[in-house]
Amino acid sequence: MRGVGIITDASAHFLTPRFTGSERVHILPLPILWKGQRHIPPSARLTAALPPTLVHHQPPRLQLPSSGEIARQIKAFLDEYDSLLLLPMGSSLTALFQHFAEAVSSLSKHRPIYLVDTHTLDLGLGWLVQEAAALAAQGADIFTILSRIRGMVQRLYAAFCIRSLTYLHHSGFLEPAQAIIGEMLQMYPFFVLETGRLVPLQKARSSRHVLDIMEEFTLEFTNLERIGITHHTSFFHRSAHNLRARLTNEVAVPIHVSEINTVSAVLLGPRTLGIHILTE
Repeated sequence: MRGVGIITDASAHFLTPRFTGSERVHILPLPILWKGQRHIPPSARLTAALPPTLVHHQPPRLQLPSSGEIARQIKAFLDEYDSLLLLPMGSSLTALFQHFAEAVSSLSKHRPIYLVDTHTLDLGLGWLVQEAAALAAQGADIFTILSRIRGMVQRLYAAFCIRSLTYLHHSGFLEPAQAIIGEMLQMYPFFVLETGRLVPLQKARSSRHVLDIMEEFTLEFTNLERIGITHHTSFFHRSAHNLRARLTNEVAVPIHVSEINTVSAVLLGPRTLGIHILTE
């Protein structure tokens, strides 16, 4: 198979397993070590088993591949495609992007390998990969695809209500005191992804106020193209569907509700309600 191949990682969330160009997409596994067992995402069983807090619980550990392992994966596909597009999760979320960058540097500079900082994960990353795959399937060249994907990155937005703050501590986003006190006070903190960085915006007073904030956040955009809402199977289920019902009355774009990706649940915690937005 020639043309463009795409390599992403297991933090990408696809609403359907088969999509246009999916045969060109290769997903780098991100094993998760928890309670002595090694899980390969996506794993509905692991996602469902995650405790709501890590106080008195062993944290799950995301096992990132080394730059050498990634380089070997890239080499395996170099002869299969004319060029490779690498779309891992955003550089500010884990060290994975840096490992990708080191892997690319270790390979010949004349090889057609292109790395993009997506600044996102989960549904947002899935949308980028699907767009790249569809263009590749249509025979688009790598530079056309790069231009489209880089433009999409600038039009992707995400926000989260995260109550499992001890997960944020173990993922390196919060100090331990902030996480523990926040959970003790049963806070509803609201975060946004700004150029890939998880930034606290405000605190909601209740689950209903969370929906108010997310609705206001979404309606700030006047040129919406699509919306995705994510939640854990045991948390925020009703809130997610109530949010979709609210937004359906306000916007005329597709709104999909799905369960949170396993990698996102490990990084952000299971008590997370997320909204992903793509503008035109």
